[in-house]
Amino acid sequence: MSASPSRHRVALAVALAGVALSALTVFVHQRIASDAGYTSFCNLGGAINCDVVLGSRFGNLLGVPVAGIALATFALGAGLAVPGALGARAGLADLVLLGLVSASVGFAFVLGVIMAAVLRHACLLCLATDVVIAVWFITVIPLAARFDAAPCAAWWSRRAAAWAVAVAGMVLAVAGATLAAVRQPPPATNLAEVRMRDPQFVTWYTGLPVRPLSELTAGEEHTKGPRDAAITIVEFSDFQCPHCAEAFPDLRKLVHSRSDVRLVFRHFPLDSSCNASLPAPLHPNACLAAMAAECAGDQGRFWEYHDALFENHEHLERESLFRYARELGLDIATFRACLDDPTTRARVGQDVDVGNRVGVNSTPTLFINGRAVAGKLERAYYDYALIIEKEGREAHAAKGGS
Repeated sequence: MSASPSRHRVALAVALAGVALSALTVFVHQRIASDAGYTSFCNLGGAINCDVVLGSRFGNLLGVPVAGIALATFALGAGLAVPGALGARAGLADLVLLGLVSASVGFAFVLGVIMAAVLRHACLLCLATDVVIAVWFITVIPLAARFDAAPCAAWWSRRAAAWAVAVAGMVLAVAGATLAAVRQPPPATNLAEVRMRDPQFVTWYTGLPVRPLSELTAGEEHTKGPRDAAITIVEFSDFQCPHCAEAFPDLRKLVHSRSDVRLVFRHFPLDSSCNASLPAPLHPNACLAAMAAECAGDQGRFWEYHDALFENHEHLERESLFRYARELGLDIATFRACLDDPTTRARVGQDVDVGNRVGVNSTPTLFINGRAVAGKLERAYYDYALIIEKEGREAHAAKGGS
C-alpha cells in the first residue's frame, strides 16, 4: 500500500536528532568512565545528575554503553525510514522500523523505572532521549495501519504482521531489559578480576593519596567493627548532606556484612557555626545535628541516633532532634543540657580540625586504609576497593613490611 512520504521524513528527522543526542551521551559516558575528576554539564547536583546514572552499572549492557546502543538504533532507524521518505510502498523496511521503534519504547520504559526506583537520580540526557523516542514512536506507529489488510498479500506487507511485530518488539524489549537489569554479575574475588571488569577504577583508586591512620584517628571516635580489622574506613560526614545520606546505607551494610572492616565516624559539618573553614553555612542545621549525635553517644546510643539522623536528613531542626531523642528513649533533660553545653560543640570542632588538617573539603570524604576518596562510591566499588586494599596489604606483608 502506498503512503505519503511526509511521515517517513519526519521519522527520519527524529531519528537523526536521536543520533546526535546519543552521540553526545556516548561522549559524556566515556569521559565519566575514563576521568574520575570529570563533571558533566548535566550534573546539576541533587537528584539531577547524569554522572550518577551514566556511571552506574545500568549505564552498560553486555559491556556496551547503553548510549552506544541507542546511537546504533537511531542510525538503523534513519536508514529504514529512507525508502519510505523517497515514496516507496509499505514493506519490509517499514516492518523492521515498527519493531525497532516499539522495542525502543519498551527499553526506555525500563530504564526510566530504574532511574526513578533504583538510582533515584535523573539524567537529563537520558530523559531527552526518552522524549525523542516517544516522538519517534508517535510518528512511526500509524504506519502499521497503512499495511495491506488483504490476507493474500505477502506476509511482510500485511497489516496483521505490522501490528504483531510492533507488539512483539515492545514486549521483548521490556522483558530483555528487565532481565538484564536484575541480573547481577558474580562478585569479583581478586584484583585480577577487578582489573578485568573496571581497569579505570583500579587506575583511579590506586592513584589516590594515602594518609597514615594515625593522622585520622585518635582512639576516641565512634567506631563499628573489630578494632583489629584488616581494613579501616574513616568517614568524615555531615548529617545534613544528601550525598552522605546516600552513602550511609551502603556503609552500614558493608560493616554488617564484613568481619574484616571497621568504620570510624568523624564529624565534618558544612556549617560555619562549628567549621571555621567555611565562609557561610551551607547546611545550617549540620552542627546542631552533630552535637545531638554526640549527646546521644553520651547515653550509649550514638549509632542508633546516627541512623535516625541520616534517615531524616531533611528534618534536622532543633525540635526534630528532640523528637528523635524521645523515640530512642534518651533522658531528655540530660540530652538538652548536653546540647546547650559549649564543650559539646568543642568536641565536634575537634573532628573538624582533624578533617581540615588532612585536606577534607567536601562530604562525604572516606579514607579507606588511609586512601582518600572524596564522595560516595557505587556499592560495587566499595567491594573493589576492599579487594585492592586487602591484596595490597597481603603483598606488603609478604615482602616483610610492617
